[in-house]
Amino acid sequence: MSRDERKALIKAIEEKRSSKVITYITSDRPNLATQIAGDVVSIIHDHIIALDEKERNKIDLFIYSRGGQSDVPWTLVSMFREYCKEGSFSVLIPYRAHSAATVIAMGADEIVMSKKAELGPIDITIGSGPYNPTEKNSNQRLPVSVEDVMGYFSLLEKIGCVRPEEKLHSFQQLANQVHPLVLGMVNRLLSQTELVALRLLNTRAKPYTEEKNKEIIRKLSSEIYSHQHTISRSEAIKELGLEQIVLSEKAKIANEIWDLYKHYYSLFELGTPFMPEEHLIANDLNEATWADLNLACIESIKMFDICQKSLKVRKLKKIPPQVTLNLGNISFPAMNIPALPAGITAQQLAQIVQQVVNTQLQAILNNAATNTVGEFLKALPSAGFEHISYNSGWKRSL
Repeated sequence: MSRDERKALIKAIEEKRSSKVITYITSDRPNLATQIAGDVVSIIHDHIIALDEKERNKIDLFIYSRGGQSDVPWTLVSMFREYCKEGSFSVLIPYRAHSAATVIAMGADEIVMSKKAELGPIDITIGSGPYNPTEKNSNQRLPVSVEDVMGYFSLLEKIGCVRPEEKLHSFQQLANQVHPLVLGMVNRLLSQTELVALRLLNTRAKPYTEEKNKEIIRKLSSEIYSHQHTISRSEAIKELGLEQIVLSEKAKIANEIWDLYKHYYSLFELGTPFMPEEHLIANDLNEATWADLNLACIESIKMFDICQKSLKVRKLKKIPPQVTLNLGNISFPAMNIPALPAGITAQQLAQIVQQVVNTQLQAILNNAATNTVGEFLKALPSAGFEHISYNSGWKRSL
């Protein structure tokens, strides 16, 4: 699955669409996933300005992502709008374009979707933070999702808690479990995401009415009760009213965008969970290193940028307070003392013995100590694993 093969597919899409294609992929490989982040904006801008000025008029963003930072879609789409002429910014979705990727799609004049393509709810989950609740008997921070918070208040209404004092008491009960600042952040980020999505819908060359735009955003943000729910192109057209959706087969690029996705599927090993701990256990290793793990990429005909990191994982062991190493089972080989000349003195004999000890016994002890420590460490009970990331960042090639 080479860069030349991907370029050929990108070129084929460009020719059929009379456009220029930039791809943006974020890995969702199990245990090696990443998200849409602000660092990509300047990199994608480099890909845009690498095009000839006349080629920037119509750009297709090919995207695969499970989502990410809520403030990136506005910045990204606004940048495309500065270069593309009216009605000429489109998003191509071969498979998953969830959460923040869905918000990006809201700003497109066309959303070209394959039969397998998915949009997702644009709600918010606070994955971690200093005020997130912690799991019992653990310091691990728990995520807080909009669905859970809003579901709590919806339940209150269903069971008849409608009076102000009842609502206030219920909020106090929730705030005892989830820090009020986290609840405030959930509300703020949801409002921000809804506002950004609404504004992006209004940037389209042929925007819907304000009332319809609000209806679309309401359905995406608060009427889908599971963050895992996927929205097919049929549902997006019929239930959400996204009339800008174009079927990939009608655009005559169904095979090309799916084949291109499969190349990225292979590049990121999306079908193979990354299980470094299992690797250590299965191979009886104390540590191992993985170099240049793929996290995200941005690609066009002229350039290829990839975000990678290297990772070292090692077992952590519980060291007892007192350690005694037993070296009593060391077997000493026969020492070869050279033939002694007649009339040797006691002092000369001592020197010969000392020389033999220095050259043979020290090596025996060093080897015995190394083996004993190794066996000792293997026998210690596990205290978990340590992950050390290094050489993280973006790399560019042509």
